[in-house]
Amino acid sequence: MFQYLSLLVRNCLAVLVIAFILLFPVQITLAAQYAEDVTKVDASEMILEVIPFEAVNHYLARHFNAYSVAVTGFLNPETELPAKVEIAIPAGSDVIWMSEFSGGPLDLEIQFEEPSAVRSEAGLDIYTAVLTQSLALQIEYHIDDNSSPNRALGDGQYAISMEYTAHQDIPFIRLMTNFPAETVVTDPTVEFMGEDAEGYLVFMRVYTDVPAFRAVQGEIVYTPPVGRGMIAEGGNLVGGIGIAAISAAVAIVAAAAFVLASSKRR
Repeated sequence: MFQYLSLLVRNCLAVLVIAFILLFPVQITLAAQYAEDVTKVDASEMILEVIPFEAVNHYLARHFNAYSVAVTGFLNPETELPAKVEIAIPAGSDVIWMSEFSGGPLDLEIQFEEPSAVRSEAGLDIYTAVLTQSLALQIEYHIDDNSSPNRALGDGQYAISMEYTAHQDIPFIRLMTNFPAETVVTDPTVEFMGEDAEGYLVFMRVYTDVPAFRAVQGEIVYTPPVGRGMIAEGGNLVGGIGIAAISAAVAIVAAAAFVLASSKRR
């Protein structure tokens, strides 16, 4: 009986040795594949590190009976895609549009559907996205009906206030807004960007080398055509993708100039 058990053990060991030898190449292949997968993950994580924007537009847009804001971040033109980016807006904002931004037709832009990756920090909602076809990201949100940025000063003049806080150091931030045609702005520190597709005049204030979490605030004093100072009564809010269309024509050219200036400065 002892000899039989001893023979059985030896046979089992022999089978195990043979199986190990036969499966050894498979083990080597699996190990190599695992190492390759780990390398790919590490490389992907390196590519997808958050890249800060070179310039940000804060565009306060006048609609029929309300205001909304589009915040657009622009990467350096030499950035390789895909690129992981983050963009900040006031916490609790009602987001109505978020997409890659090239300045072309909106139906061709890559829209980021809800829910988007977002975290809250220091009174900001910070959205994360991966850009694959464009070097810019745009997010649009409504302004609370009870917090109009526009106020009357008297003598036919009005003032509109704008504010933006970024969670990253930004070389250029532009506070932009649109006015009815024939509006007069005499402040020499306010820059005229041009006329948008809807016939509105677009003006802006520029801020450079803005540290993270430092609010930039600006006010533009203007004289509008008679009866066009405050938000018009009646009509419906141009919602959703409206502001992206309004800002596209004037934003891209200016953004390219600012980003180029930033690159040269470095």
